[in-house]
Amino acid sequence: MKKFLLMPALAITTVCSSFTPASEWEKYTSSEGHFSIAFPGKPEESTQDDETDDNTFYKIHLASFAPSENEAYITGWADMTNIFPKNKTVKQFLEDCRDNATRSMRALQVTTTAIELGDKPYIEFTFASDEATGKDRIYVINKFQYSIITIFALKTGIPPSADKFISSFAAK
Repeated sequence: MKKFLLMPALAITTVCSSFTPASEWEKYTSSEGHFSIAFPGKPEESTQDDETDDNTFYKIHLASFAPSENEAYITGWADMTNIFPKNKTVKQFLEDCRDNATRSMRALQVTTTAIELGDKPYIEFTFASDEATGKDRIYVINKFQYSIITIFALKTGIPPSADKFISSFAAK
């Protein structure tokens, strides 16, 4: 299995802890990643080098915002033009992404809430571990993988801002 399937868990380690009121949503655009999304504050950008099981190198691009210790909003993307698995359907790939992301977060409960295989295929799911809960949507569009993930403290639960963040994603 390719390491890029762990993108949401890797992103957790890059989240900053600055504070901005949640009412100040701002549009974030990645021209290189061909998308935009609305964050509840100014996200911090980072990249990580990674490699597939067959030693092909690629970059994971992240934008993250954590208005408190109890919540984080993260979007990540990777250009998979040269590394998309040839022996998988898009549905299998999305399910593998979900399984690897939730396994890396040590999720104890996972509920798939939607699978869309149309023009902009995605899988959406909720998860809960011993310490956190969240919602994630993973897309595969034009050989780019996008992960839009929200993570919250268990005591907080998943607020409506998770859906606002996830639904604001727009591929270009």
